[in-house]
Amino acid sequence: MNAAPSYALPRSLIAFFALAFFFSWVSYRVLGGPTIFTLGPMLAALAVAIATGGLGGLRELLGRTFRWRVSPKWYAAAILVPIAIGLAMVGLTIALGAPRPTPQQLGPWYSPFVVAASVVITLDTLFEETGWRGFAMPRFPADRSPLLNTFILGLLVAAWHIPVALQEQELLAPYLIATVASMVVTNWVYYNARESALLAWLYHTSANTMGLYFAPMFTGRDHVTYVWLLAGMNCVAAAIVIAAAGTSLGRRISAESVTR
Repeated sequence: MNAAPSYALPRSLIAFFALAFFFSWVSYRVLGGPTIFTLGPMLAALAVAIATGGLGGLRELLGRTFRWRVSPKWYAAAILVPIAIGLAMVGLTIALGAPRPTPQQLGPWYSPFVVAASVVITLDTLFEETGWRGFAMPRFPADRSPLLNTFILGLLVAAWHIPVALQEQELLAPYLIATVASMVVTNWVYYNARESALLAWLYHTSANTMGLYFAPMFTGRDHVTYVWLLAGMNCVAAAIVIAAAGTSLGRRISAESVTR
């Protein structure tokens, strides 16, 4: 008779999320904005990894965060899937009545690369993924559906974003929906890329680049439409991944999968 799946979160995981929320939310309140908001997940991951595993825990965290030996096709997926989603959002926004971006708005051909470089330099996405995929995801119960674990992580990460999301209260709902849905596609890449947080970081960086490049080109109601399409397109992408990969999202049990 099969044992029932575990629905309790390990204490190390509870401690991680408590610290991630504490560091980020307190910094947001004290500094009056998101200046160092994204440091929270990384600081929490480092603190709990060292507290529970010492130097071995730190090596494991860094090894997973910078695991680069994965199939080239997953590097391509991590970069190109967010680009496809971003271009689809722009096309649909224009189809629904928004004016086309002008050449001045689009800038020179290398403008997206400049935006991508700015995302990389700030390290925001790396700080987040060190926590979410480098530390947290491997510690969710392994006997539970990876899809369910992904949704739980997505809800927690969406909640963590609330202070930043409240800057545009009208867009709070689509922003949080997009956060949860994008977790499914990001984890699809993560699981298939040997549970590499580095590949999740690439996906996150590519997605943020698309948003920072295109979102300012739409204003007023067109901007609202764009953000709702962000949520919708991420839901469509998540549905396609689930239909193709099932609730495992491509996860393969291996010695590299860790649950504590």
